[in-house]
Amino acid sequence: MKIFKTTNIVAAAAACIAVSAASAAQVQASGKTLASSQLATDVLNKIAEYVKTSGGCAALDAVNMEVLPRSYVPRQPTMPATARGGHFERWSIDACGSRQQFQVGLWPSPQGGSDFAVTPLSARAPAAPTAGAAQAPPLSAWHGRYVWEEALGRVGGSSPTDSVAIFITYTLSLGPGNGSTGCTLDAEGYQTNERMLCTATPSGPSLVVKFYKFGPDNVRGRHTTGERLLTLTRDGGGIATQLEGLKPASDASARKGRLFRKVG
Repeated sequence: MKIFKTTNIVAAAAACIAVSAASAAQVQASGKTLASSQLATDVLNKIAEYVKTSGGCAALDAVNMEVLPRSYVPRQPTMPATARGGHFERWSIDACGSRQQFQVGLWPSPQGGSDFAVTPLSARAPAAPTAGAAQAPPLSAWHGRYVWEEALGRVGGSSPTDSVAIFITYTLSLGPGNGSTGCTLDAEGYQTNERMLCTATPSGPSLVVKFYKFGPDNVRGRHTTGERLLTLTRDGGGIATQLEGLKPASDASARKGRLFRKVG
């Protein structure tokens, strides 16, 4: 596959990239690219079109970008970016539960700005399920509030009957009105008060929740952008939780099982 576009190119570090072709949300970006934000967005939108057309996946979760050395031998067919004064990069895309790599050639355009070419380096994204096959429900099917109360035992008092039970309440809120990403995760209770913005991506019967950033008044640095916090899975018994980056306050607390429950 070869895709071309004319725009400007400047040195730039990876950041959040808005992807109009895939969704209105921002794709979490990491690594390094020499493309400007606009050029990176143009490239990623073309990749999103390819992923959607070849595999039926309309949502990109994350991209990692890597500038390749001039000694890199490009996968063919592609334009000779290096010979035209440009370079090659490798972009790894996470989409709908799978990862796909692309070779991206960037070079100055004779008309001004820059041109680019994109070539898949790995097998195409999984094809969309056929009729009758299990499909991931839309994100809107998960909208609502989910709560997990982590019991931490009792404190105070001269006896168990005089002591006070302590908890940390985790609230996952999904849908419009829950921050810029439509996903917030709060933790309140015993010696705890955290506010986080998150992202949520359906994958089969599951929902993958990833860290986006802390609230403006709560920067603790315990999580990194794009880190998987937890996975919710609907099964015959309701909702099962698998904690990942989100750690319980107590080592005695379960990491998986019937933790979060829907309350609204």
